[in-house]
Amino acid sequence: MLEEKVDIGRWYPIQIFCELLDLDWELGGRRDPNYMQEEGEQAAERLFQSGIYQQLNYAERVERVRARDALLRQAKLITTITGTLYHFLEFQVRLDPESGGELEIHYGNAAAFSEALRYTTEGFMNQIHKRQKSPAQWASKRLRPDLVVFPLPLPQRLKSGT
Repeated sequence: MLEEKVDIGRWYPIQIFCELLDLDWELGGRRDPNYMQEEGEQAAERLFQSGIYQQLNYAERVERVRARDALLRQAKLITTITGTLYHFLEFQVRLDPESGGELEIHYGNAAAFSEALRYTTEGFMNQIHKRQKSPAQWASKRLRPDLVVFPLPLPQRLKSGT
């Protein structure tokens, strides 16, 4: 398997995939989160170029959202890409009820989702935003061993709107 080219669009056993990512992060990136974020950006760019995911084509074409419900629908659609790649995850897209100013994507059942993969996913999601000409940046945090949350601050125009 080490001699084969890794194709981000193919399915791999998550444990082996994470071990390879962790090795790359350790040796190539010296455990710098920015290194893995850049890897995620490059992976997203390759998938944009391949044209195999309609969701990415949609993400690039879609107009700027004007309401929070449209933002939620768009985030749910884009999240289906992650669901295709990581079928074991459970997803929830929601507005943070406490802050009222963040969109959150929850990855449940995420114990196998390594830290290297978490940072790679941030980069992947941020590359989608770059393609949409959005300055917004995703971050992530592991709240429990089995739960990773990706918050995104809402623009002011969406904080109090519907």
